[in-house]
Amino acid sequence: MSPEQRAKRMVGYLPPVLQTGRQLNRFFETLGQELGQMELWLTRLMRSRWYTLARGFHPDDSLSVKAASELGRLGALYGLVPRRGESDTYFRQRIASLVELHRTGLSTAPSLLGLVSLVYMAQQPPELSWEGEVAIGTFQVPESDGSTREVRVTLADKPLTPASTRFLGIGAGQQLLTTNNGLEEAIPEICLKAVEADIPIPLLHHEESGLDVIFLGLVPKGQTLTLRDKYVPLLDGRPVKEPVIVAHPTRFSGREDQGPRARFDAPDSRFAVFKQDHELPPLVPGRNHWSYETLTRAKLTSYLRGTPGLDLDKALALIPEGKPSPRADFQFNWLELAPATFTLSIPVDYVPPHLQVPGEDGTVPGLPGLVRELAAALTYGRAAGVRWRIELMLPMPAEEVSLGESPALMELTTSFTEEARATDSPVAVAPNLILTEQVAEPDDSRLTWSGFFDSTRFNTSRFKP
Repeated sequence: MSPEQRAKRMVGYLPPVLQTGRQLNRFFETLGQELGQMELWLTRLMRSRWYTLARGFHPDDSLSVKAASELGRLGALYGLVPRRGESDTYFRQRIASLVELHRTGLSTAPSLLGLVSLVYMAQQPPELSWEGEVAIGTFQVPESDGSTREVRVTLADKPLTPASTRFLGIGAGQQLLTTNNGLEEAIPEICLKAVEADIPIPLLHHEESGLDVIFLGLVPKGQTLTLRDKYVPLLDGRPVKEPVIVAHPTRFSGREDQGPRARFDAPDSRFAVFKQDHELPPLVPGRNHWSYETLTRAKLTSYLRGTPGLDLDKALALIPEGKPSPRADFQFNWLELAPATFTLSIPVDYVPPHLQVPGEDGTVPGLPGLVRELAAALTYGRAAGVRWRIELMLPMPAEEVSLGESPALMELTTSFTEEARATDSPVAVAPNLILTEQVAEPDDSRLTWSGFFDSTRFNTSRFKP
């Protein structure tokens, strides 16, 4: 209703004798204009309180102008601040998406990936999928030139977290405490460094499982023995042929008894467990206790007597008479299943455009600024005690290797995304001396030979020319 219409209606309510008064009509005209202005203010106030109708801003406006706008003040109610280069259209989407996440909950993987997509200023809603227990978010994000590209991030619950414990100068009989803070058993990697003298036939006892881990070799002074589950041992990174025995020392006969010469699975048993498959005892959740010593000749004889495939005399020759266990340094490394923890993996080759513009201090936020914003998003609404971790990943192009085999032919096909070429040019070393480099063209011919394998299995086949 216009002010004129409003004034005529108010005058019509008066008695007929008063409707012709000039001053009275002027009064109601002024009153109608004021009421119309009040209605406009009320409409403007109601529109400013709704995110689709609030007055917005221009993408190139300063942050202070954006924050002072009606839309900026409305976003401040939810803790949202307009970004550099952000349009009011996307800021309205951010407000609506955040309210929707509050309605559905902030602790689920889709909600967390939704918060991450808002940091990237991705198109809404994001595409979510699952690969096993890993949630994957695929976003269409803007580039600096106005185009879009695809970004893939992953969210993993209860990730495997590296853990380690180190002990220095450990002698025989000392207790080594390792704590597995994960939810499941973990397989350790054990490093033993001989710091005092050569260590012959070292033994590690795991109290929780009751197992002894014995290396039937010599660790020279200054070198490190690495024991890995189901792998051959290493000395300073080099594989060695000396075996590793995992045994339970519970005996069903005396150490000096010459009768029983077999293991547990035979009629005359000596050990509850006796394995040579390099399988290390697992770390149970919580505390694990270890102890270290070197075997004497009597104990080593008790372990190895009657065991086929092990050279007892060669092992006994490594042990000097009456020498105590030298001191050693130990390190236990393992991967534990971290409770109440999740990991966000992001590509390192993309930074949103609003983080590529210098700030008020002249510095570009870049990748550190992206990590800070992601950290704030992951912390937002997080349950107490839940920890998060951001990992950077470098996406690599897919490559393909295929192998085919037939009775008379074996063929290998590879497909690489990059082709290796010589690009460095030689430099002249004197005014009259010029170096030229000649690189032969790659040979595309296949490696072939004549002959065939017979009909037996591959590892026993004979090659016939």
